[in-house]
Amino acid sequence: MNGKFSSIGRRLLSGSVLQMGNLVATAITAFCLMPFVVHHLGDRIYGFWALALSFIGYYSLLDFGLSSAVSQYMSLAIGRGDDAECRGVFNTALRINLLLGGIALLVTAAIVAVTPWFSHNPADAHLFQSVIAILGVNAAVGLPVRVYGGVLYTKFRFDIQSWLTILGLVLRTALIVWVVLLGFGLLALAWVTLLSSLPTNILQIWFARREASWARIERKAADLKIAKSLSSYSIYTFLAYIADTIRFQIDPLVISGLIGLAMVTHYRVAGVFAQYYMQMIIFSVGMLQPVFSRLHGAGDRPGIEKVFFFGTKLSSCISIFICLALIGWGKPFIIRWMGPAYQDAYWPLVVLSLAVLLDVCQKPSIDLLYATFNHRFYTYTNWAEGILNLVFSLLLAKPLGILGVAMGTLIGAFLIRVVLQPWWVCRVNGIGYPIYMRFLGGNLLSCTLLMAAATAISAWGLRPSYPLLVASATCATLIYAIGSWLVVFNPVEREYFKAAIRKNYDQKAIDPATATVAIP
Repeated sequence: MNGKFSSIGRRLLSGSVLQMGNLVATAITAFCLMPFVVHHLGDRIYGFWALALSFIGYYSLLDFGLSSAVSQYMSLAIGRGDDAECRGVFNTALRINLLLGGIALLVTAAIVAVTPWFSHNPADAHLFQSVIAILGVNAAVGLPVRVYGGVLYTKFRFDIQSWLTILGLVLRTALIVWVVLLGFGLLALAWVTLLSSLPTNILQIWFARREASWARIERKAADLKIAKSLSSYSIYTFLAYIADTIRFQIDPLVISGLIGLAMVTHYRVAGVFAQYYMQMIIFSVGMLQPVFSRLHGAGDRPGIEKVFFFGTKLSSCISIFICLALIGWGKPFIIRWMGPAYQDAYWPLVVLSLAVLLDVCQKPSIDLLYATFNHRFYTYTNWAEGILNLVFSLLLAKPLGILGVAMGTLIGAFLIRVVLQPWWVCRVNGIGYPIYMRFLGGNLLSCTLLMAAATAISAWGLRPSYPLLVASATCATLIYAIGSWLVVFNPVEREYFKAAIRKNYDQKAIDPATATVAIP
């Protein structure tokens, strides 16, 4: 059993590292590719491309939160050792997603049909119709493939998903550069997007079938009982997704309306860092939900609690490091990257970093709510935070500018993530609220002191120079990593990390559900 969980630990760790690498590679590629494409196609044609992508981006709403529900019910069935239930969930979800793919095609056809009504130039209308048609087909094909991605997710094969993402990124980037250099236009970019996704879709299906013997298509009709369960779970995930959109995308609208369109760009400088901050935490510790779901399916309450505290310690450690790194290195980096005129983005960056910290340091608690079917509350709190964010941003925008808008985000996050969310998570999962708050607060305090010391030692490089910034950040990272290893994590947890890293693990491997976590 220990060897089994050591294998799971290695998969979680390798998947986390690979997904973090994906995020960095994607960001660098986008940063380098955008000026290349704009230069060769021109502002107007690239504007068409951006508009088409924005339309297709809304297709993600057609998922209706079903992907989360599929992963949840598959993980529960695996925890119970019920392959028949896994097979039923897989086939029902696949049929639903095939239907959603058909709806996506109908939406695409509708957009193509009405495009000439909104365009004064027939050539522009024809070009936009062709691009939307190709991208719409690509999005429609991707909906049923998501079910196979859910299989890999529940089987902890994050490494496979990460390598497929890297493969897709390499193919898409290489093909884009090739067709642009050959002088092809916007239509070629659309075909590149479709063709580069086909190999990864096919491989995802193949790997999912290899990893799970129950991931096979059956001829019998979809199970209505399972379909009802999936929809009742996914609706709140869908609503929470919409609330997240309000929480993190409403600020630019407030700024453009009350302060000025030019200041949106300055705020965007801070917002980009906050966005990648959240993604890094999701990729590093956001893979605990299937673990919680399996333990919940097996009825292992002690195991859930131990994984929960271990995950909270890990997310607190990583969150504090990124937050304080953005605060410490943010200003000189902005000056070097964007120029001194954008220094006013620094204080919004500080405030947004703190707001994100309040959310992501408790990422395991959100995963636990989803795994134990208590995510309805998370949906309500997301909406509440979105409304609070909007209200305080509107009140503070005029007197404080973009800093006031960021303050609105922080106030909403504090009232929900510090005051309300921990109490509810502990209540519905039978965890002692005082124990959890002491544990969380103690870890945040120790990590903050450790990162403050690392920053003080590395302050020599806080200058608007890329070499100095990289060198000092590397120095601080090493100090923080060594300090965390020795101070934050106890000997049993360090053994778990060693067991997860070792290629040839033995029977002494540590199971995260049995690891000892020091609770103050």
